[in-house]
Amino acid sequence: MHVPPSPELTPRVAISIVLWRSRMDQVATCLDALAAGTVVPGVVYVLSNEDIDTAGSGWDALPARFDGLQVVVARSAVNLGFAGGHNAVLSTLFADSTWDAVVVLNPDVALAPEAAAELVQFAHAASRPCLAGPLLELAHGDELTGEGTVDTAGIVWTRTGRHLDALQGRPLSEAPRQPTRVAGISGACLLVTRSAYERLMQETGEFFDGDFIAYREDAELGLRAAAIGVESWVVPTATGRHARTLRGTARTTSEHVNRLGVRNRFLIRFKYGRRRPGGLVGAQIRDVTVLLGVLLRERASLPGIAEAWALRHVMRAKGRRLRAASRGRDR
Repeated sequence: MHVPPSPELTPRVAISIVLWRSRMDQVATCLDALAAGTVVPGVVYVLSNEDIDTAGSGWDALPARFDGLQVVVARSAVNLGFAGGHNAVLSTLFADSTWDAVVVLNPDVALAPEAAAELVQFAHAASRPCLAGPLLELAHGDELTGEGTVDTAGIVWTRTGRHLDALQGRPLSEAPRQPTRVAGISGACLLVTRSAYERLMQETGEFFDGDFIAYREDAELGLRAAAIGVESWVVPTATGRHARTLRGTARTTSEHVNRLGVRNRFLIRFKYGRRRPGGLVGAQIRDVTVLLGVLLRERASLPGIAEAWALRHVMRAKGRRLRAASRGRDR
């Protein structure tokens, strides 16, 4: 069922976009879609997280190019990563009492005109801290042309402690029709209510876990949020299109991606221990399989294991804080 937008909510929604080696034409498509929405965000805060190879690529001209939006562009002196970049923007935006919610958005996503309104209305009606995301369709090209199949209908966990995008690659006709509670929301598009943000900050000390440079940070967020009573919901009446370089769930040929994937798997292991998805058996078997694969075939990922091991005490301390917060809410 379509939920009509509430005009009074219009100026109270902001957008957080982090750039890293992004294509200008694709970003233009993303911003054009926001400008055409039934709820136009009060501000689009763009953090240019570019490295030295792409510095000075023209992102500072965005505010003039998209005069239908209030676009603010900031540049980070260092690459903060996805998690660190959005954490910095969210901190800035929620420090301003104007905003009731912020949409974390990839620059390779084009939201349908009603998507932001649907997400805002769902979160408003929930009357409790929550995270919400749209049903995203796989897309390609700078125009983000839809392919008719699901990109993500939320995050699911397997019995071996892997996380996947629900229904990815399936026809859109198979997607749910009603809001569905899920284990997490893809970081490609994630509406964060102020109450959810404040609870996560107060009880766990951070929104995205800053030790997750890229990959799995959205899945980890869903786990941590659920532990302290912040639910994650996919709202299928809110839709969008998402182009991703890395399709599906197969391991890629990128050594960098593989290393981060291995690294972050073991960060989750150290943080959640026996409480992580997959439990003591399935997840452990998968850990051994990954370790053997790295030692025998994918030796370029060895630094990822070493980095996770170096962070084990930090992650275990975060896990203890989370468990204490969770127990406190159960009393």
